[in-house]
Amino acid sequence: LRLGPVPAITAGLGLLGRMGKGSKYRDAKVPEMPLQVWSYEASPFCKVVRETLVELELPHLMISCARGSPKRQQLFEEKGLFQVPYLIDPNTGVEMFESAEIVEYLEKTYSL
Repeated sequence: LRLGPVPAITAGLGLLGRMGKGSKYRDAKVPEMPLQVWSYEASPFCKVVRETLVELELPHLMISCARGSPKRQQLFEEKGLFQVPYLIDPNTGVEMFESAEIVEYLEKTYSL
């Protein structure tokens, strides 16, 4: 697959605003079961959570619920609202919305 220089340049520019977040490894405890994250690519709130998951190398299942996806309705029916990111940690029983709270939880629970 040859995409040319544009994707490489735009991906690099995307790192500038977040000062390289998501591009460096940090030590973490590995959970027994993968985390589940309801998310969609275009959300800046979901991006912050994905960066933390990547930095800590936490195994996770990303449940994509982009516009038009039936997963949106599924989340709404299960939780009574649609809001992402939404984290489910089967290791601790924690389920939560709000990107800042999710990042704080991941740091406190899994970061060494």
